[in-house]
Amino acid sequence: MKFREVLKSELYSLVPLEIQQSWAEFVGILRTGGCIGKKNGFMTLSLQHRDLALIKKCVGFKKKFFPHTAHIIVEERKKGLNAGILYDLDIYLEEETIFTELGFGSIEPLLAILQSANDSFFVRGVFEVRGYVSEPQRGYHLDITLPSEQLTQLLLSHLGERGMSFKYRYFREEFHLYSKNASTIETFLGYLGAIQSYLLLEKIRVEKATVESLTKWVNCATSNLERTVESSLRQRQKLSRVNLELLPPRLRQIAYLRLQYPYASLRELGEKCVPPLSKMNVFRRLKELENFESK
Repeated sequence: MKFREVLKSELYSLVPLEIQQSWAEFVGILRTGGCIGKKNGFMTLSLQHRDLALIKKCVGFKKKFFPHTAHIIVEERKKGLNAGILYDLDIYLEEETIFTELGFGSIEPLLAILQSANDSFFVRGVFEVRGYVSEPQRGYHLDITLPSEQLTQLLLSHLGERGMSFKYRYFREEFHLYSKNASTIETFLGYLGAIQSYLLLEKIRVEKATVESLTKWVNCATSNLERTVESSLRQRQKLSRVNLELLPPRLRQIAYLRLQYPYASLRELGEKCVPPLSKMNVFRRLKELENFESK
């Protein structure tokens, strides 16, 4: 199962224990993903989403807070680039004051929730309906699409106060809060209460870091070996055209060692010298041999 599916499934399954927490999450979902309209002569609050699990969770909240209010769910099949099944939830509300309580008329109710102990539940609702996270194996990217700049700035400031540094941009007539920092994304998931996804992301991060470290080591070792082989081949070709007995004693020893141990590193050649030489001294003598051949 993909990481984003694990995360969404976990969030949809989380049920707040207290009534204030449920209200905060319900407001987060409806205020961010819902829109006000009029159908069949009634004021309606409509929510459209691809995940039926979220629609069902929203209906559960609706039954808790508006038990006598009618609702309807319609399944719609879309074609084209955004092909798939969409679910429309229409909640028929008799009192227009409910829209104000949900933060449609004023942002004050939302600010009050964010300043309370139920702030994470509101943000969870926002992310459930408008959040996106990439597959961490490919890269780290978390994005929340928001309907207004005012709400975007409100959440940006609030998350910053909680130690989560997000950025925002306006793209295709929508506001986006986003982060590409793995630590920030981890902290955000823990803040939402998605502990299973938090631990899974941490596991993926460790595995990626291990693979990257191993890959760098292999690349470095392979590169060093290639350089050693190339240098050895070049040096042995030159030595094959030199009368070794005419070489000074200090160069003759390293010449015989290079021929005897063609794939030895500079350090290994230095250890075989009598007396032992440093890597730098071996390097210098091999360079002298190359120059000696050209004279």
